[in-house]
Amino acid sequence: MTNDEASKTSSSAQKELIKLAEDSRCLLHYVARHGNLTISPEIAKGITTVSTKIENDNWSVGDEIYLIQCYDRLARQIYPVTIESIKAVVPIITNGKQSKPTASKTITLYRYYTVFTLLFLLMVQMFYLFGYTLLEDLKPFPQPIVSPLPDDIEANYQLLKQWNFLWMFGQTIQLDVPLDKQHFGIEFSANLIAAQSFIQMLQSYLLPLIYGLLGALIFVLRTLLQQVRSLTYTASREIGYRLRLTLGCLAGMITGWFLKPEMGEMALSPMALAFLAGYSIEVLFSLLDKLIDSLRRQTNSTPPTIPPSH
Repeated sequence: MTNDEASKTSSSAQKELIKLAEDSRCLLHYVARHGNLTISPEIAKGITTVSTKIENDNWSVGDEIYLIQCYDRLARQIYPVTIESIKAVVPIITNGKQSKPTASKTITLYRYYTVFTLLFLLMVQMFYLFGYTLLEDLKPFPQPIVSPLPDDIEANYQLLKQWNFLWMFGQTIQLDVPLDKQHFGIEFSANLIAAQSFIQMLQSYLLPLIYGLLGALIFVLRTLLQQVRSLTYTASREIGYRLRLTLGCLAGMITGWFLKPEMGEMALSPMALAFLAGYSIEVLFSLLDKLIDSLRRQTNSTPPTIPPSH
């Protein structure tokens, strides 16, 4: 090894040791600020003494080993709080300026996600209820349907056509029949069928998905609040939060598959269960695992069929 390489290695080791001393003091200050924690005087004295020697560039290998031992004992004492979680939650002051910690940025981001999801849910819910109300007013209309319609029915029908026009992105229902009084009933029924099909899709797929996503977002915000208070949040946890949102959407859709109430019947239970499934996906997947295990046991316990002998 050349002199330059040895110098670089020594400089790198010096930086690592300085960082370890800074982290040790950070943990020590955390313990000092929390009255429910106590620390051994030996650990506090060891960290302070060795840190001072490092600052004065007057340390030895024995000091480095002793600092590592003190750091290990202190880290075990305050776990699950770690140096990473403290830095992620507590604001850092650099050159007199206070920077925003990672936890604050994450909370702000997921708060925006939650507000946007809630507003989108309200828009879809209102659009759904408006179309459902129009459809329910037109469904009892007696057959055969001929033009002209009564004024109140005609108003509902025109509004339903505009409602279909919106979710069809500016398209209208085109039928290969002449638009005369004789065939008016076909156009009337086609618009009702289209509206009914779209309402069923909203109720079975889109709304449960959004409710599941909202439940997952609220769980993430609640978990973030608890972790910030206990100083256990770390940046690596955000990967789990993103996966949680995806699983929340899937959990909401799964409840939509299993629970299909009558069209338009917005009972509390199906959508509430979609929300709860997104909030607590562990319960849903635990039930699915039990169901699969039960089916597997039944399959294994079924005796094989023996063909009759000839």
